[in-house]
Amino acid sequence: MKKKRRLLQSDTFWGLTAALLVILQFWWLPGEDGSASDSYSTTVDGTLGLYRTLSQLFPRVERDALFVVPKDRACLVLTSPDRYPNDQEQSQLYEFVYGGGTLVFAPNWDDPECEMRSLGIHTTPRLLSDPTTATPTMPLTVPVTPAGPAEMPAEAGDAGDSGDAETEAEAPTKSASELEMDAIPPHAAQASSQSTPPVVTDENDENPISSRDEMLKKKTPGLTPAPGLETSQEELKEFSTPSETVDASSDLVDGAVEWNSSADLEVPSYLATETLVSSTSDRVEVATWPMGSGRVVACSSPDIFSNRSMLSRSSRRLAVRLVERGYLHGNEMSNQQTPIVLSEYFNASDAYAQTGVLLSPSLRIGTLQLVLVAVLGIWLAFYRFGPAQEVSTLQRRSLTESARAVGNLQYRLNDGGAVIRSYLEYIRSQLRRRYGSIVRLDQPEALAQRTGMNVAEVRDRLAEAHMLAEAVHLAPEKTAACLRWLAAFQHRLSGTREKKAT
Repeated sequence: MKKKRRLLQSDTFWGLTAALLVILQFWWLPGEDGSASDSYSTTVDGTLGLYRTLSQLFPRVERDALFVVPKDRACLVLTSPDRYPNDQEQSQLYEFVYGGGTLVFAPNWDDPECEMRSLGIHTTPRLLSDPTTATPTMPLTVPVTPAGPAEMPAEAGDAGDSGDAETEAEAPTKSASELEMDAIPPHAAQASSQSTPPVVTDENDENPISSRDEMLKKKTPGLTPAPGLETSQEELKEFSTPSETVDASSDLVDGAVEWNSSADLEVPSYLATETLVSSTSDRVEVATWPMGSGRVVACSSPDIFSNRSMLSRSSRRLAVRLVERGYLHGNEMSNQQTPIVLSEYFNASDAYAQTGVLLSPSLRIGTLQLVLVAVLGIWLAFYRFGPAQEVSTLQRRSLTESARAVGNLQYRLNDGGAVIRSYLEYIRSQLRRRYGSIVRLDQPEALAQRTGMNVAEVRDRLAEAHMLAEAVHLAPEKTAACLRWLAAFQHRLSGTREKKAT
């Protein structure tokens, strides 16, 4: 009964383990895969390609995941961190740059909102009008007065005559449509005014539009009603995209470079800034400015340093030139070659460096399946042989068997000296226990008196036994003869006498 209970417990344990491994193939505990954009990652967002490229071009390229800033002057590359520096870490970065270091910074792609005032770095999310969405337009209506809606003159019915409509739009009292037009971005309002003709109401209409709700309900072919005055940020995001792909130009490289960005870089006006990369949309993508004895190179996007950009020749060259700009400034300030340090301090511990091979998203399922097969094999073997049982009987060996085993060992080794030496120690201990210090093994006269043997025989035999005890290799015959005499000598010391044959 006890054995069945233990088998049931073991089956429960192995079954739960196998079920857990199956579940982990579809659901994984969060926080184990580290950063997808660190210098150990081989994904498209990682910077392993940048690290290897810089290692081939510059003498010293290092990774640092233990300290916020290097101890000595260096070119610190901080791109797409998992978290942004706090106030204390920002002060360390400021002291590093002000003391002669160089910082190359790019914000996180998913969270581009970053502000480090001490360094002059400020990036905000980039919001763009979505070309796939219809541009919100606003129909022009008659201004509403407390006395009621004013009637349009008959001349306004002509679509070609727009002077009267413009005069009404510039009336001192703004209509609800004009208030809503203020909430639309300027470029959207301009596009609306250029593409959509003004809409006027018919003077014969018995139910003119007198409220904003009725105006929005009135459908106009080809037009989309604009959002109301209470448009929230979530509604505004529906008309925007989080990133943009444009062509960028720079004096560092020849030709245009494809630039992917999800942030806008706000260049500080109080510093002597220099634009390194600008896009065709007149945005500053990369800028640099001095900070004390050091320099800051701020980018609007980390994509230029990713593995994806390393596959393009122009993008790869621009990324290296940006890092080289900070590297050369550090060499000029210190008059020696400074290292390039890729900071991993703000990333999620070196997960890819340690467990990225077997537990990366591409190999995780295969690894778990191998572990599952191993668990099922162990479970099968455990169920076949059962749990280990404790041995209730102790293995004992008699003294005769032990002596015989030791004797056989000494016989095979031809090391009888050790046996004789042990026997002499045994006789010495017996003498000490029986007589104390009165009788010792080196007193043949006293020993001969106690045993009733000849003094010369006792002296010669003990001297021979001590000599044989120090021998390295001893024949079994000599060992047996010496042990035989020592055994008889011990019997006489203990008071045992041999019986004479009658």
